[in-house]
Amino acid sequence: MTLVVDHTERLKAIDPEESFIVSAPAGSGKTGLITQRILRLLGTVNHPEEILSITFTRKAAAEMAARVHSALQAAANEPRPENQYEAQTWDFAQKALQQDQNLNWNLLDMPNRLRIQTIDSFCRYIARQFSLETKLGDLSEPSDQPEVHYQSASRSLLQKLETDDALTPHLTVLLAHTGNDLARCERLLSELLGKREEWLPIIYGIKDNHHYFEQVIDQIVAENIIDLQDRLMPVAGELIELADFAATHVPEGKNPSLTQLAGITELPDVGLSGIADWQTLLRMLVTKDGAIRSKVDKNGGFPSDKKEHKSRMETLLDWFRVQADLVSQINNILHLPSKSINVSEQLILNALAQLLPRLAAELDIEFKAHDQCDYSAITLAALEAVSPTSNEVVSDITLRLDYQLRHILVDEFQDTSGSQVELLAQLVSGWQPDDGRTLFLVGDAMQSLYGFRNANVGLFINSQRHPVGTVQCTPINLTTNFRSEKGIVDWVNNAFTEAFPKKADISRGAIPYSLAAAFKSKSDHTAVHFQGFTGDLAESEEAKHIANTCLQINQDDPAQSIAILVRSRGHLKHIIPALQTARLNWEAHDITPLGTRMPVLDMMSLTRALVSPADRIAWLALLRTPFCGLGLEDLLTISNSTMITPYNGDAILGQLQNLMASSSAAKLTDYGRVALERIIPILLNAWGERRRVDIRTEVESIWQSLGGAETVSGDADLSDLRSYLDLLETWQVAGLVRDWSLFELAVEKLYANPSPHYSADQLKKTKIQIMTIHKSKGLEFDHVILPSLTSKSASDSKPLLRWQKIIGEDNQSALIMAPLGAHDEEDDPVYGYLKYESNLKKRLEDTRVLYVAVTRAISKLYLYGKLIPGKKEGWNTPGKTSLISPIWPSVLEGLNAEVYNVIATPEHESPEDQKKQLRHIRRLPSDFVTRNNHQYALLTVPATKSSDLELTPDSDLSLRARHFGTVLHRSLKQIANDGLRAWPNDRIHRLPVAWTGQLKELGILVSEQELEDLSKAIYTITQEAKGQWILGNHEEAYCEQSLSHSLSGSDKVGVSIIDRTFIDGGFRWIIDYKFAQPNDSESLSQFEQRQIDRYLPQLAHYANLYRQIGSEPVRCALYFPQIGLFSEVTVD
Repeated sequence: MTLVVDHTERLKAIDPEESFIVSAPAGSGKTGLITQRILRLLGTVNHPEEILSITFTRKAAAEMAARVHSALQAAANEPRPENQYEAQTWDFAQKALQQDQNLNWNLLDMPNRLRIQTIDSFCRYIARQFSLETKLGDLSEPSDQPEVHYQSASRSLLQKLETDDALTPHLTVLLAHTGNDLARCERLLSELLGKREEWLPIIYGIKDNHHYFEQVIDQIVAENIIDLQDRLMPVAGELIELADFAATHVPEGKNPSLTQLAGITELPDVGLSGIADWQTLLRMLVTKDGAIRSKVDKNGGFPSDKKEHKSRMETLLDWFRVQADLVSQINNILHLPSKSINVSEQLILNALAQLLPRLAAELDIEFKAHDQCDYSAITLAALEAVSPTSNEVVSDITLRLDYQLRHILVDEFQDTSGSQVELLAQLVSGWQPDDGRTLFLVGDAMQSLYGFRNANVGLFINSQRHPVGTVQCTPINLTTNFRSEKGIVDWVNNAFTEAFPKKADISRGAIPYSLAAAFKSKSDHTAVHFQGFTGDLAESEEAKHIANTCLQINQDDPAQSIAILVRSRGHLKHIIPALQTARLNWEAHDITPLGTRMPVLDMMSLTRALVSPADRIAWLALLRTPFCGLGLEDLLTISNSTMITPYNGDAILGQLQNLMASSSAAKLTDYGRVALERIIPILLNAWGERRRVDIRTEVESIWQSLGGAETVSGDADLSDLRSYLDLLETWQVAGLVRDWSLFELAVEKLYANPSPHYSADQLKKTKIQIMTIHKSKGLEFDHVILPSLTSKSASDSKPLLRWQKIIGEDNQSALIMAPLGAHDEEDDPVYGYLKYESNLKKRLEDTRVLYVAVTRAISKLYLYGKLIPGKKEGWNTPGKTSLISPIWPSVLEGLNAEVYNVIATPEHESPEDQKKQLRHIRRLPSDFVTRNNHQYALLTVPATKSSDLELTPDSDLSLRARHFGTVLHRSLKQIANDGLRAWPNDRIHRLPVAWTGQLKELGILVSEQELEDLSKAIYTITQEAKGQWILGNHEEAYCEQSLSHSLSGSDKVGVSIIDRTFIDGGFRWIIDYKFAQPNDSESLSQFEQRQIDRYLPQLAHYANLYRQIGSEPVRCALYFPQIGLFSEVTVD
């Protein structure tokens, strides 16, 4: 067998006695390498818990655990493979099993002993395990929508303007700085909270620290200029002479700063004192856009009659023109601040130093009030737990963890934040060289694209050069790409070698490109295609071309996988309709915001009208919905009428009554008059019953009565409406929505459920996956399609505070911060510099985003973009913020060589095409009669299944028993989501307190015996092997998953809720919990058979549902937590 080119490096990486940091580019077999190292380490430790493997997503953790367990099972049950790599894995698994047998681990039956978990799960484990020692308390569940809490906390802080004497002066400064715009101030504060793990540890140091910032800025300026001086040595003398000449010949008043260089004999000073002269000198060379000047004329100090100097200047510019890195360095210096922050900026910094810690405290209060937190809170809590006090070198908690851990592995290390790396450094702070403990960090800096989540790719580079805590990791670079065929690998190498920066920069996160070596051979077909379009119809023609490409792939080989990856969801505007027109199967993931779905908007209009009786806009929006159906003419009539009708308490509704009883009713259209005659009685009846039921039930009931169920298009609409109602239920207070603006924000942050779209004649063809590039990371597809690559990205908003941590080559760090300029002033130069640095980081990350996208492809890669022809010939360069910008030289080379195609479309849309886009209002017919549409009563789904009342005693289907099932369900779901390691016995022991409160809210006073029965069920499932397996980490694991389905023999829709489901060992497992135990007169086997007979139809139904949506074989089981009985049920 031929060895891969990096075979030696791979062998080194699984040495169980050494610490490594492994650079593993796309397709390099990173997961397989980690699997082998875990297996090899298992053969050396006394307990499997001594190995901690950390990754960033539950899916990745489940996949890793599945791989390790699968390898152990293969070693136990299968002969040694012939393939060299598989044989090596088998050998390591064999040694692990020998250790397992010698030390009685029982890993095959108890795989949950493998500590493979997400970084957030591990942080929660630390914070919870040591909550008493740290006084941190028990952390709540992470919120899916922390932005809502950020805004609420910001609002709470601003509301203290007139009530908190200590905060008032600082809030006054902040508000004056933002133009007394409360809404803007609230937004700026809330945006900062998501990044508080970066600024909270340093915020106290910014008060009255003007001189420190000045020193840091002077150091930054000096380091940049000294580096430039070295690069300018070959032409420094010529540059100085020409600068002196230009300064004395520039027209008077044309360039005052240039005239200041008259008499220059040497390069300006380094540091802040000389930066202004440096920038004047360098502006002689480049335009405002940062390109080397192409024109030398009198306005630049070179009159036409001075031909010698003009020629010399042109020669000098030509020299600079070929020095791409030097030009980039010149532009960096032109953006350096020429002075430190001034007194007014220091004033707002001082105010922020007082306000931001209080803002973080307000957020803690907000989280506590709603029993939630965010991932930053989890990380900060864990970091506080392991950080030593002033009297400690290593914290007591770190030492206690230290006894438990001998090997730590971290996957996707390039996406760690500063707090997470600091946490890791604290964990290993007590480790000594050659003590047998190892740290193994794996990642690919070229795939770091989570800057918006506080990831800092510079930390990966820093960890390659310097120790993490006390541990120095040896760098290893993998190069083999097992995923993509050679044509793609060669193209990526060629295009991205120049796209990535040549030199690493820790502070900016600049990463040089690492060449990959293809494992697969080159195929006959063209691996990479670029298709350009010109004209106004470029986007729609691009979408049609993409649909045709998908059709062709389906025709050639239906088994081939296809993915359409986008940076912005807006790029799918034309693509999805084109796929629908082509009758293709597709599925979108987190693409459509829930608040943009028309059925949801219509239901929101109804909700808004019910909670805001005097809101004319809300009521007019309700009347415009399809289930009311009034046209614009009728809305105008109503608006004119209600504007002159006195307010009578019932607001718009009462005014509508008055309208129908007045002569103005004759002005309505026939449809409008009939519709209002139907609508008004329904709304009046609902108004009379308002707040007697919860807001969710009220909205759904009125929606049904108005005919809303007749306006939905299918399961996708119903699923979205159910999500909306679920959210609404969490926001209700006394039959109202507690804060409408925050509720709207919560809706904005939700996405419509991923809804597969099937065409009857295409069911056997490929289902096209549509997702963002970020979502695609870690996945692979035979064909990858990247549309709209030339589109510019939206500009970022201006934050209230900018900061940057600068890490030098000596691993010493410095901090620079600046506030947003006052509302009536320009931004401070330091703020402008930090903005430039932020934009630079963003462009570097965009290069990595594109790299991630193209490396998902196995067989073929398709690139698309709109091109603009040049004035004379060729093509205009796409904008710097476009995704294609970094590789444009490579694409342009292909266009010039006519390797790539361009299709011209019309410059203007035809009137016929414009008419096609006109939409007609969808509404119920004028003769619509409301009928009881019970098929849509599924929208309000109880927390437990009403059909069989799972988790209730077998002979008692009382309401009391259902409520016991509800709270037990909640606990099992939380344990499964958190991971068993987050639930030690002492935490389980505290559950009865929570149960008592939850049951009391449901009207149940629980007895000690009943609490003991519930506790017994939890202890059994968490301690017994099968129970641990059920609740463990698995692929595609869900608790209480809701599935919609057609009811047999009718057009109605039903919903089934599955207690626990996951994929393990290639099987889709369906587990149904039953809170039952044998009667006194029956044996265990009789009881088991009775339960199987009773629930076999139900499990068969579940199995049938999953067979329709997945390809895995299905296995079903009943689990009885009270008695620890696991009964597999055979279904047809």
